[in-house]
Amino acid sequence: MSIRSKIIALVIFLQLILTITMGSLFLHEHSSHEQDTLNHIGKNLKNNLLRENHETETLYPARLKKFVSTTAGLIAAFSHNNQAVLAQLSQRKLAELRQEDPAFSAIAFIAKNGNVIYHTTDPARIGDNVGHVPFAKDSLENRKPINGLVLSLGGLAYRFSYPVYQSERYLGIIVFAVKPTRALELASQDFGVCCGIFINNRFVDRLQKEERFSREDKTLITSTGRCFTNRAFLEKFPLVATAQAFKLQHQSYQKFPAIPIKNYRGSVIGEIQAMLNTTDLEESFERSLYHSALICLGVFIITIIVLHAGTGFFLQRVKQLQSQLETKVFRRTQALQTLNEKLSQEIRERKRSQKALQKMSENDMLTNIYNRRKFNTYFSREWDAALREKRVVSLLMIDIDYFKNYNDHYGHLAGDDALIAVAATLKNKLTRPRDFVARYGGEEFVCLLPETSMDAAIYLAEKLRLEIQKLNYVHEYSVAAGHITISVGVASAIPTAGQAKEDLIDQADKALYLAKEAGRNCTKAV
Repeated sequence: MSIRSKIIALVIFLQLILTITMGSLFLHEHSSHEQDTLNHIGKNLKNNLLRENHETETLYPARLKKFVSTTAGLIAAFSHNNQAVLAQLSQRKLAELRQEDPAFSAIAFIAKNGNVIYHTTDPARIGDNVGHVPFAKDSLENRKPINGLVLSLGGLAYRFSYPVYQSERYLGIIVFAVKPTRALELASQDFGVCCGIFINNRFVDRLQKEERFSREDKTLITSTGRCFTNRAFLEKFPLVATAQAFKLQHQSYQKFPAIPIKNYRGSVIGEIQAMLNTTDLEESFERSLYHSALICLGVFIITIIVLHAGTGFFLQRVKQLQSQLETKVFRRTQALQTLNEKLSQEIRERKRSQKALQKMSENDMLTNIYNRRKFNTYFSREWDAALREKRVVSLLMIDIDYFKNYNDHYGHLAGDDALIAVAATLKNKLTRPRDFVARYGGEEFVCLLPETSMDAAIYLAEKLRLEIQKLNYVHEYSVAAGHITISVGVASAIPTAGQAKEDLIDQADKALYLAKEAGRNCTKAV
């Protein structure tokens, strides 16, 4: 066999090995990436659902309590069974609550005998007696706040009840209702996942008047996405094992493990089932595989043609130039090695310098948290996002109480240690990915809380204030306490066109001033 034939055979053999190896690696990487993606979606889906449930059940009891304590006109109308006044005042309040949270559904006024005095979204319920419904019955008899997930005549919702008194006379209860599908809709938007809420059949007897999909033990109450609107899909779905892929009507699906849901009594009443339509992903992969195969085939054919035509010419030239090239290659290799070493060193030094400069421009050098410059950039981005999406954004302005006295009596080194400890505590307690804390200047800090209402921001501010107290940094020269404390100003807004973001900073500054005027070591909001 000639040298030309040997070279061509060797190249073809190497190409085949390379093609097979790259194909195997490509398939393995795709499978591994797909599984990692599905695991990531399943984990985040469960975490999002649990977080939304916790935030809802944490926020609304305080809202309902405040609602009862600040709406004397409503309570008076409730006591006199004045439906006209109830309608006028409660509908206005309902609009305000829905502006803060679109998932807010309804307000109901139920007398102590179980009669529905007024219902904001279902007038047909007015006059009905719901004393036999477990949630209403428990709330009326116990005369204390009860909240949680409830399946009742009005459907599945988070319900929050609060007893109402007038001059120590028990009137009944007020109930807030919040839709349970907000977390499911977020999952559908973020991951393209279809979610369905299935309730055990023994809990849905009163809802059987509507046409719903039901299997042996559970009934589909509500869903997001298009999967659970397909009858053929619903009939196939219960037969598929947990976390298993299947095909139906030329569509591919991935089923995630079910997430159990509990009612206000702590009883498991059903589960959330999630599905992901992977048809587009699989088709995209198949197209990529087909195109890769065509490219490999084209390269293979071109290689054979080029090798056959050019090998003879290059073999002759190689013999003539071999000795000259060996000498030149040796010399140039040495020069390139030296040059590469210098370039590599310069690149490493430049990367280190760039990284250090970037960190210095964004971070406060003392506390190692973001500085005011980084805050201004981040605040502008979040303000614009809130303006586009019409969502609330809150701001905490924080000041260490009597910090000048601390520096004067304990020294600047001790003051620096206190600033570092306060900054670390604030940063560690803001756990949501988009929450932001920065040193605003001197002993002032600022916390930006996207998609956080005023009530939630006040709650978080108080939590941060108490965490700073737990540091127990002795401060004998503070009028507020015997240790280091902070004052917090809270402001919240839903941005409107033409409104400057500096307005929110000014409001937080005013709230901080009120906190200082009130004796410090407290939280105030405007």
